[in-house]
Amino acid sequence: MIFAFNDCEIDTELFQISRGGTRSGLTPQTAQLLEYLIRNRDRVVLKDDLVEQVWEGRAITDATLSTAIKEVRQAIGDSGRDQHTIRTVHGKGFRFVADISARNTAKSHGLQPNRTVLAVLPFRSLGRGTEESDIADGLTEDTITNLSRFREFVLLSHRTTAQIATDNMSITEMSRSFGVSHVIEGSIRRSPQKMRVTVQVTEAVSGHLVATEQFDRGGETEDLFDIQEEIADLIAGRLGSRHGVMASRLAQTEPIQRTKTWETYRLVARFYEYYRSYDPVIHAATRDQLSDALTQDRHSADGWAAYAMLLLEEYRYHINQRPNVDALALASDAARNAVACDGLHAFAQMTLALTIFYQKDIPGFQAAAARALELNSGHCDVLAEIGSCHLFLGEYKLATELLDRAIELSPVHPGWYHYARCWLYADQGFFEAALLEIEKVPMPDFFWYHAHLAWLHAELGNMHKAEQAVTIMRAMFPEFEEHALSELDLTNINPERGAMAIRGWTKAGLRINLTEA
Repeated sequence: MIFAFNDCEIDTELFQISRGGTRSGLTPQTAQLLEYLIRNRDRVVLKDDLVEQVWEGRAITDATLSTAIKEVRQAIGDSGRDQHTIRTVHGKGFRFVADISARNTAKSHGLQPNRTVLAVLPFRSLGRGTEESDIADGLTEDTITNLSRFREFVLLSHRTTAQIATDNMSITEMSRSFGVSHVIEGSIRRSPQKMRVTVQVTEAVSGHLVATEQFDRGGETEDLFDIQEEIADLIAGRLGSRHGVMASRLAQTEPIQRTKTWETYRLVARFYEYYRSYDPVIHAATRDQLSDALTQDRHSADGWAAYAMLLLEEYRYHINQRPNVDALALASDAARNAVACDGLHAFAQMTLALTIFYQKDIPGFQAAAARALELNSGHCDVLAEIGSCHLFLGEYKLATELLDRAIELSPVHPGWYHYARCWLYADQGFFEAALLEIEKVPMPDFFWYHAHLAWLHAELGNMHKAEQAVTIMRAMFPEFEEHALSELDLTNINPERGAMAIRGWTKAGLRINLTEA
C-alpha cells in the first residue's frame, strides 16, 4: 500500500519512504507503526493498541514506545514540538492528523480489501415534481437496505452516496476514497398506469458494466416493491452468493403487510431526508402528514417505523415538541405497529428497541436490540442508534464497536456517531482526546454538540471557548440549567457518569439545578 501526505510517499510493502524526492528505507517496525496510525487516523490510537498491534502484546517500556514514535517522526519530518503529522494526546496515545491520499484506501476506511463494497448512487427521477424525486429517493434507500442484509456485501450509507453524487465524484475517485468495488446507478419513470426502473452495475476498477436491467411494471406501490426485490436478486446473483443464513432469510422476508399508497411511500422518503439533514421544518411536516396518511395506510411497516422515529425525536431532542402530547407513548405504539406489520424489518425492530430503552426497560431493550442487529447488522442507522443506547448504559466496548462499524459503512455521518469514543476518553480523564473526537464532525445546530464543547473546554481550562459554548447553549435551550438532571435521566445514563458532565458544565459557568426532582 502506498500512502501520500505532506511531501512524503510511504510504501509499506517495500518499507520505503520518498520524502522531498529522496527515497530511503524504513525499518519494518517503523513502517508497521506508521501504517497502523494512518489506517486508524479517524481516532486517537491508544498506547495499548500500538503495543498489541506492533509488538504483538509483548511487554515494552514507555521509553521503548517513545523511541519508536520519535523514529517515525524523524522519518516523516515531524517533531515532538511541531506535531503537524502525528499528534500526541497526553496520557492517552497518538493520532495521525495530516491529510492523506492512497493508491487503494479500502483499509483506511476500515473496509477490508477484496470485499464487495457497493455504492448505490441516488436514483434519478425522469418525471417532474417533488413527489417523483421523493419516490426516487425512497427507491435508493430501499435498495441500500435490501442489499445490506447480504453479509457478502458492504453497503455505503445513503448519506455517503448522496454526498458522492453532490461532489460529482468519478467512479475511480469512489474506489480510491471509499474502497468501492461496484457502483449501482438507476432511474425511475412513473405514470398512473406504468412504471419503468432501469439499473446498471459498474465495476469500479475496470469501468466494465457487470449488469444492466430494465424493469417494466404497473404503476402501483406493490409493483415497485417487486422491482426492489428483483434488483436485490440481480445484484446478489452477479456479485455475491444467495447462500447462508441471512440470504435464506432475505428470500423469505416478504412483509406480512406493505405500504399501499404513494403518499405514504413519499412521506417515508421525506423522513429519511430529515434523518440525513435534521431539518426541523421537514420533521414537523412529515410527522403530521404521516399521522394522517397512516389512518388510511395502516399496514405500512416503513410508514409506522418512520413515524415512530419522528415521534422519538420529538421526545428525546424536543424537536417540534407539542404541549400535552405524550410523544414517547405514541412512538411506542407506532413501533409496535411497524413490527406487527413486518417482524423481519430491522429498522422497525430498532425503533421498538429505542422506545423500550426510553421507557427504561433495559432487559426489554437488550432483547429487541439484539433482534434488530440479527436481522440486519449491515445497516448503519441500526448500528448507530443501538450503539448510542449502549453508550448511555456505560457499555463503552460494545458501543464503540457498533458505532465504529456504522462509521465504516457511513464515512459521511453525523457527529453524534463519535460520542461513544468521546465519553470513553472523558471517563478515563483524557479530555483532550474526547474533544478531538467530538470536533471531527461538528454539529452546530445540535444542542448536545455545544453541551459537550462547554464541558470539555472547561475541563481543559479553555474558558473562553467554554463560555462561548455556554452562550449558544442558553440560546438554544434556555431551560437546560433547570432541567439538566432530567435530561440526563432521560437517557438512562449512569448517575456517576452524569455527574462527570455536570462538573464540567459547572466549571463552564452553567448554574445546574441539583435539587430537581
